[in-house]
Amino acid sequence: MPKLVARLALIALCAAAIAGCKARRGNRGELSPPDDAPAWEERFAVAFDDDYTDADLELRGRAPHDVLDQRLFAARLGHAAIVALVEVEQVWGRGRYRGKHAQYIDVELGDVLFGELPKGTRASQMLRLRGEDDTPADLQGKQLVLFLRWAPGNDPAYHHHLMPANDDIVAYIRALVAHARQEGALDTGRRGKRKARRRGAEVEASGSVESDPADGAPPE
Repeated sequence: MPKLVARLALIALCAAAIAGCKARRGNRGELSPPDDAPAWEERFAVAFDDDYTDADLELRGRAPHDVLDQRLFAARLGHAAIVALVEVEQVWGRGRYRGKHAQYIDVELGDVLFGELPKGTRASQMLRLRGEDDTPADLQGKQLVLFLRWAPGNDPAYHHHLMPANDDIVAYIRALVAHARQEGALDTGRRGKRKARRRGAEVEASGSVESDPADGAPPE
């Protein structure tokens, strides 16, 4: 199963790197997309659901829920503009906002595992969680992995997902990113963009992305 997760993630890593990370004018330190960030697509809403997964990911699990989690993880890793470690500073805001359940957590941005934060981004950020379950108060002080995809024009201008940052997951992400760099998939120069477009065309022609986990239906 780790091979399946890696294949699905690496298909889109190169495309995510092409977007670039130019600082947005008027950035006051909030997480804001670069000028060339692609438009948000609703097909990514399943993977980037502004929620938190409390259980560790079982990379070798074969139960149905493990397989679904693995595919969602691959979609998040493959389609994220930024993958970073964050430390939870505070959990607050339990209740309902405009008729919808809403919670907020303050996080401190740490190591960026993939992508690049726009210049001027503050280390301290507030993230909204839209899940129905209350976020546990004991999350404070814990380290999580943040998967973020830009959503220009939205408020906030991104969607995200959080998961526990256990040592195995962090090492696995680092290894995948290092492998992608070795393959030239993360070269954002002109040559790298040509490689990414060519690889994307080959994948599309082979039909490997017909069942994208971010579309909301697990691949067969």
